[in-house]
Amino acid sequence: MKRLFYFVTLLTMVVLAAPETNPIPDPELIPEADSFSIAVVEFRPDDEAIKSLLEAALKSVSSGEAKLPASMADVSDYLARNNRADMLFAGLPFQAVRVDRMLPSNQSSPTYAITLAGWKGLQSQLFNSLSVGPDGKTFPSVRYRTTDLVSRDHSDDPSWPGTLCRVQGTFLFSPSADQAKKTFDRMIPKDKPVGPAGGALLAAYKALPKTPDAFGVMLNQKGAFSALLKSVNNEHVQKLRDKVGSDRLDKAVANTQSAVWQVEIVSSERAEMQAVLTVDPKNQAEVAAVIEDGKGNLDATKVTEVTITQAPGTVTVKAAVIGLKQMMLDAMAKGG
Repeated sequence: MKRLFYFVTLLTMVVLAAPETNPIPDPELIPEADSFSIAVVEFRPDDEAIKSLLEAALKSVSSGEAKLPASMADVSDYLARNNRADMLFAGLPFQAVRVDRMLPSNQSSPTYAITLAGWKGLQSQLFNSLSVGPDGKTFPSVRYRTTDLVSRDHSDDPSWPGTLCRVQGTFLFSPSADQAKKTFDRMIPKDKPVGPAGGALLAAYKALPKTPDAFGVMLNQKGAFSALLKSVNNEHVQKLRDKVGSDRLDKAVANTQSAVWQVEIVSSERAEMQAVLTVDPKNQAEVAAVIEDGKGNLDATKVTEVTITQAPGTVTVKAAVIGLKQMMLDAMAKGG
């Protein structure tokens, strides 16, 4: 209870003081030259659809409709009961970047850069919370330049972003301390500016429109798509295999050269998404057919209005995601 009171008091002071915001880093600084995937999510303070989604989620939590961990629910209840959605919006803009590389073991190695530009006065508190394990013990750390490299759970596993450090208002989760140092040095150079690492992914990223709420690109390098399909071989993928056939699915994934995608949130309950797959023309019809056959396996309560179109060398898939607020609350509950 004391921690909750302290958090609320501090949050109120932050909003009333209207402090300067933390800088939003350029996503181009996160990938390495051999990275194959980048995904960016941006919540902007002037985006009314984003604000309606956050406010609707906040009301659902405070009303008891959504079941979240007690500490998160208490804070959300306070904000809603006191009509302080503005406190929530004070954390914006928000940016999350995920970048993936392929390991020799055919596993993906992710890096996350999560930036909360507002709530500048809370950054140290958030970092301290992330530096403590579920058992209440502080994770080991070492000093690097102006930050601490915190070895969280699985920090010795290169397929897990177990090393945490803070770069101004960005919380950087890396698969190793060495990786964290490289990214940190690009974001805050020691002496002279250090540019992006370059590579095919960066070139593809530069060509993307940056206005959607979420966007990204994936390149099928070193069998990356097949490896990802194997790594997420859950019940949904198995249902898809049962529907279209394992061989057909594996071939369609292997024959997709790249994927460019974007998501636009249009209300608290709906988002519109598009994915453009680059495919060798000789394999294009079969890739489109696999998607067509498999779309009936989607959960119609979450994904609807699926359309598939072809152009020379590409297959474009469009769909609407519905029940967006509940999907976000479910993800928060699992994360808690």
